[in-house]
Amino acid sequence: MIQKPFDQIDKTDVDKLIADGIGESRTLEYKRELPGPKSEDRKEFLRDISSFANAAGGYIFYGIQEKVGPDKKKTGEYEVAPLKGTTIDEAKQRLENMIRTWIVPRVRVQIEGIKGWGDGEDFIMLIHVPKSFASPHMETESGRFYSRNSTGKYPLDVTEIRSAVLATESQADRIRRFREERIGRIVAEEASIVIRPPSPGLLVLHMVPITSFLNRERLDLTDEKKVRMFPPIRIVGWGGGNHRYNLDGYLTWGAANDRYCQLFFDGAVEAVFAGLCRTDYQGKSISTDVVAFSADVVAAAQSYLKGYIELGLTGPVALSMAILGCRDSYISSVHVHRSDGHPVDRDVVILPDVVGESLEETVKDVHKFMKPLFDSVWNIYGFPRSEDYDENGNWAPKKWT
Repeated sequence: MIQKPFDQIDKTDVDKLIADGIGESRTLEYKRELPGPKSEDRKEFLRDISSFANAAGGYIFYGIQEKVGPDKKKTGEYEVAPLKGTTIDEAKQRLENMIRTWIVPRVRVQIEGIKGWGDGEDFIMLIHVPKSFASPHMETESGRFYSRNSTGKYPLDVTEIRSAVLATESQADRIRRFREERIGRIVAEEASIVIRPPSPGLLVLHMVPITSFLNRERLDLTDEKKVRMFPPIRIVGWGGGNHRYNLDGYLTWGAANDRYCQLFFDGAVEAVFAGLCRTDYQGKSISTDVVAFSADVVAAAQSYLKGYIELGLTGPVALSMAILGCRDSYISSVHVHRSDGHPVDRDVVILPDVVGESLEETVKDVHKFMKPLFDSVWNIYGFPRSEDYDENGNWAPKKWT
């Protein structure tokens, strides 16, 4: 397929796809026309989308047809037959509405129109359906589940549906076990670097590109320009310092051994930052400056997501955080007084995951993507939500003056 970010695919890429003779496969389909208004047309479209999501994911091009020879037989070659009679926005909205209305659980897709044919306004529609880790998805009008093999889509039987459900649960378990095992190593001082905290409190961030992680892929990490996009938290933009390859992948760490970032060969990231809490004169944890660490975590997450794109990954991606060793500390923020909240009631706090379906969309607004995590941080200090977002959910932290 086309090896570039989805929103950068243009006419040149489509022309090359045709010129190279890339035919249909388990992950690629060509369609002459957009789905029509009839019920059967809608069902066919929804089965295509759900079958890709339930299998390995893939791409559908609308506006490409197979050539027919003089004998009226198909030749196995393809050509562009650009779409007309509607606009890109109208077509996109109609397709998105059908997916949202008639597939459960909801499938998140990317849809773009590509212009450049005919008078320049003729276009094709391209849909990217990522492999879903919330499968199996059902086309609700007929109540059927579909998947794909090398010959196209096919309905799942009861045994296959049960296996798909169990596989999804197993996938979630693998990610959870990875996170818990790594946190155990950090607590036992058996992680990539033995952390030497200047004050109590560790922040642990785990980011998992789900497809490469679950498929146990081994990414090519030999380009140091790309792997340098995975620095420790609070050293984003860092060009030097300590770094080396190790058995797990590529490791960077701070000179004082108070932070590190481990990029694993399967794409998983573990970033640890020490000294989360301020202390009083007795050395006890008293407060955590959530505004400062939130900004640092967002900057690091943005860098990691961009690094994934450079490494050729597409998504989805799961992100989780844990806060260790901050028991009895209060929140520190310009928004609140100590008496407004409550102290942390445990030594190990593991926050819920957030999942982004598309790297390109997630990196555009990391603050929005991470809001549920920051809400959870404020929850453990006794608040209903993060005070660093406004009433509309936009990132708007107040600064100390």
